[in-house]
Amino acid sequence: MYGTKEMKEHLLAKLDIGPRQLRRLIAKRAAELPSTNEQALFTLAHDNGLKLSHYLTADQIAEVRTLVQARPTTASASARTSGSRAPRKSSPRTVSVSIANTKFGDIPGLKLSHANEAKAMAEGVYPLLYIFENSLRDLIELVLKAKYGNDWWTTAVPAKVREAADQLKTDEKKDTYHGKRGRRDIDYLLLTQLWKIINHKWKDFEPLFPPGKHWVQSMIENDMNVSRRPIAHMNPLEDDDIKNVETAFRKWVKNLRAVADELPQT
Repeated sequence: MYGTKEMKEHLLAKLDIGPRQLRRLIAKRAAELPSTNEQALFTLAHDNGLKLSHYLTADQIAEVRTLVQARPTTASASARTSGSRAPRKSSPRTVSVSIANTKFGDIPGLKLSHANEAKAMAEGVYPLLYIFENSLRDLIELVLKAKYGNDWWTTAVPAKVREAADQLKTDEKKDTYHGKRGRRDIDYLLLTQLWKIINHKWKDFEPLFPPGKHWVQSMIENDMNVSRRPIAHMNPLEDDDIKNVETAFRKWVKNLRAVADELPQT
């Protein structure tokens, strides 16, 4: 199987153009769809008769088909003549969204780029952040409950942190039609507030984090919390940020596995 580099070379030969002209075509196609430059290249190859199975995986070929089907059509540019009918308006573009094993169907007006971003975030980054955040909450509860008993929330958590959770619980009471944000008080805290609990009772957590306090703080407030913000506002992460989350998550899990014997028994 060839790769993207060979696809470009074969497309250049097919179209009899130079690299600069091809880059312009790719940029124009990416803006039309909209899509990434790589996806635009794939659709150009498809339109010009290149056999995609020589270059792409089955998943990539399926993605190209979705892109081609979703490509907007343009109305005829011919001038109207007296007595002629007005050109028919094209139907609104729809994008078919499928994430993991769930099909959301066609969604009119949605940009394909947003569908692709949702797929990338939902199948990659979001689970890591979800697991990390809940792992952190569970770890705090496990450690402090073992040390301070069932009343750990009121005896081991700083007052201002508890007040912040209480305020959120009060605010959500007006949304009587909706389920609760969490089952526990700790579920109402942000990542930065979770760090404040660990910092407040660092002696209880120190044996679990040989890399030190700064390592834990940086992991929570920088590596994870900074990346959590755009996702919480339904925006995608850049590739470098995704890699950073993946690396940080692996470090977090590796550390927990190394100190598993130190964890309180449930």
